[in-house]
Amino acid sequence: MNATTTATVRMPAAERRQQLFDIALGLFARNGYHETSMNALATEAGITKPVIYQHFASKHDLFAQLLERTGDLLHTAIAERSTGVDSPRQRVEAGFVAFFHFFDEHPDAFSVLYGSSLGSVPEFKREARRVQDTFITMIARLISQVDSDDALVMAAGINGISEGMVRYWMHEGRQHSADEMATLTTRLAWGGLEDLS
Repeated sequence: MNATTTATVRMPAAERRQQLFDIALGLFARNGYHETSMNALATEAGITKPVIYQHFASKHDLFAQLLERTGDLLHTAIAERSTGVDSPRQRVEAGFVAFFHFFDEHPDAFSVLYGSSLGSVPEFKREARRVQDTFITMIARLISQVDSDDALVMAAGINGISEGMVRYWMHEGRQHSADEMATLTTRLAWGGLEDLS
């Protein structure tokens, strides 16, 4: 092997994909979709570009899968935190606790899920909408005393509240704790829901 040859450490496929997802999340968060290259990803991962293409057909494919995976991780965190909680208000608050803790622990996920890269590619916009719609459906299930269509409309409003508050929180450098943000968001959202509980 000469000095210019890149030594690639072999990993099991699942472990390599996880590594690539983790590195790509940071790169896309810092640079955006269009400015992130597969060469940069390969360099950061310490592998050659063909190794990436063993796992992803293209940068587009990688980003689409990363969006789906990140949204699913967020929804799982919310579902796990709110399962087994008794009252609807407590479930809403538990969901917001999970929501803010997720982005506190994974700030790059915020940049990817809510970043400007999503607006330029229809498939990415659809995936971002799927993430939002799943969140809306989760909230709507907590509003059982009204018509299901009305519950979805109100849940969409709560989604708007949570998105606005997490954007402000992230842009202001997370000066409040995740728990404080969850409490504030619950107070604001529940003001319109408490009569339905």
